[in-house]
Amino acid sequence: MTFTNQLKDNNTAEFSTLLKIEGAEAEHHEIRAETLASVLAGLQKLVYLLATAESGQELGERLKPSKAMRESCSLLCGVPQAGSYAVPLDLGLHQQMDLAPSPLLERIEQIWSALACQDQNQLKQLLPATIAQKALREIQKFLPKEHEGLRLGFQGRSSTTPAFLTSKTSRFIADYLAPKTSEDAVMTVTGELQRIDFAAHQLTILYPPTRREIVCTYLAEIEENIIESRKEPIQVTGRFVLDDTGNPIKLMDVTRVEPIDLSPVLINEVEAVNVRFKQPLELSPSLDDDSQQYLCITEPNIGLLVFALNRELLFAEIQEQLAMLWQEYARAADQTLDADAKIIQANLLNLVEAADAKA
Repeated sequence: MTFTNQLKDNNTAEFSTLLKIEGAEAEHHEIRAETLASVLAGLQKLVYLLATAESGQELGERLKPSKAMRESCSLLCGVPQAGSYAVPLDLGLHQQMDLAPSPLLERIEQIWSALACQDQNQLKQLLPATIAQKALREIQKFLPKEHEGLRLGFQGRSSTTPAFLTSKTSRFIADYLAPKTSEDAVMTVTGELQRIDFAAHQLTILYPPTRREIVCTYLAEIEENIIESRKEPIQVTGRFVLDDTGNPIKLMDVTRVEPIDLSPVLINEVEAVNVRFKQPLELSPSLDDDSQQYLCITEPNIGLLVFALNRELLFAEIQEQLAMLWQEYARAADQTLDADAKIIQANLLNLVEAADAKA
C-alpha cells in the first residue's frame, strides 16, 4: 500500500509523513513503549537541531528550543496504524495551518535516505559541519540494536516507498564520524564508573587491566547518556592517550558512554555468502576473564570464536568469521575434512535453510 493510500484509508490524510517500524513484534502491529518513545524523542531533537541551524542561531552545549520553536516545530503524532507499526507525523503549527509538507520533515527524509544508502557525499550536503555530529549521534541513539530485529522507515507523502534504517546504520555512522588521522585514533574501554564532574565535563572510570583510574573528558551533548548509563561496568568511547606499555591513561572528546550490553546477539543471515539460518542464531557474549575489555563469543559446535571491544565491532567480526567458516567447512569437499571438521560442517549445514545449504 502506498503512503498516500495508507493515510487516506486510515482517515489521517492531513499528516505529511509516516514513521514505520518493521520486524520482530512490529509484525503483529505492536511495539515496545520504550522503543517508540526513544525514536520519537530522538526525531524531535533532530527537528529542533535542524530548525536551530536553519534559523542561524548558535548551537550551545545543550539544545534549548525557544517557546516559539516548540510551538511551530513540535512533532504531532496521529493514531498508530497497522503496517507493520506506522505513526503519521507532522509539525505543530505547520500542520494546523494546512500548509505543504514541512521542509524540516522533508530534510529528515533526505537524511534518512542518505543514511539508508550510506551516501557520505549526500550527508555532507544535508548536514553542515556545525550540526553533523550532534544530529548523527541523536539518530544513533534511537537506531535498533542488532538483536532487536527491527528497522525504522521514514516516508514523505511524495515518496512511493520508505527509506529504512537498521542496526547496520549505526556502524556506518560510527565510521562516518571517526577521525581520519592516526593522531585522533578512537578506542573503546570498559571500566567501573567512579565519579562524574558535570562542571568540568569529566568522568572517571577504574580501568580493570591496570586498576588505575582514567579521567575522561566528554562532549556536553552526551551528558544525558552518562546519567542514564551509570550502571557498572560501562563502555567509554573517545580519543585516547597511551602510556609506554600501550594502556590508555586519558580519554578525550568522549562521544559514547553506555552500560556494557551482554544481551544475546541474534544473527539471521551471513551477508557475504548469502546464507540464511532456519532460526536466528543466538550467541551470548561475555567479558573476557583477563582484561575485562573484550566482548567474547565461543560456539565450539560450529568453530566460532570471536572477540571485540564493542558490539558493533563484535557483530562485524561474527559476520566475517561465519563467512570464513562457511567457505572452509560447509562448502568443502568431504574428502578434504577430518572427523572433527566434518562435525562442524554438519552442524553448519543443519542451521541453514535447505535451499542455501551449498549455494
